[in-house]
Amino acid sequence: MQQLVPGCRDAGLDLLQPFRVKWYNDTVEAEHRLLDLNRDDALGVLIGNTKAIWPHFIQWLQADKTRLALDNPLNSYVVQAIEHALASVQVASGVRWAHIPEPHHVAFQKLAEIAGLAFLSPGFLSVHPVYGSWIAFRAVVVLDATGPPAKPPTVVRPCPDCDNACGRALSEALVAVEDAVSGHRAVADQWRVWLRVRDACPVGKNFRYSDEQILYHYTKNRQVLKDAVAEALHTLAKIDG
Repeated sequence: MQQLVPGCRDAGLDLLQPFRVKWYNDTVEAEHRLLDLNRDDALGVLIGNTKAIWPHFIQWLQADKTRLALDNPLNSYVVQAIEHALASVQVASGVRWAHIPEPHHVAFQKLAEIAGLAFLSPGFLSVHPVYGSWIAFRAVVVLDATGPPAKPPTVVRPCPDCDNACGRALSEALVAVEDAVSGHRAVADQWRVWLRVRDACPVGKNFRYSDEQILYHYTKNRQVLKDAVAEALHTLAKIDG
């Protein structure tokens, strides 16, 4: 795992949680299990990010603006970064991507809780004890190495009042989506109510995504990226000038 860490963190993929693959595989049906490389003690690494990924991603786009035309630039960035990090790993490995759920999806939120990275709240948010809900899962890597020897860790609920905090916001979001469906409006247009669910969590508020990262996270509006790249280039020009 130590060979994997620097490349990921240099790309803003700053959450890397080791676990024993068996911990997860024992909780899911056979078709959803991870590759275990034919060993009972295989090491898995759940890879995610906080808001730290955003400046690295924008720099990557800035270096080659044709990347803005990719189907999903952020997913492409993540794949390139993790594959680059894996190139330095000297044991056999396999990777599953959070953005490619088929043919048999990995339950990333369940995995995050089993691995001890984040608590799955009643509001269906994965809540990190430090970063709160401001995290994203990108991939899980299985390595031909020995995983942690202990039993799965117990994840502590980081907020004692989940039901009243994000629970109420979740109820409002579900009503908004139901209204959108019944009124034949786009469910995607209701992203602000889902943001309110995330904002309702009192944990990790200092690590909230920037406004532009939030907007792109929920809408995938390509103009957000174009504006961010233009602003970065403008700032660079001022520094150079």
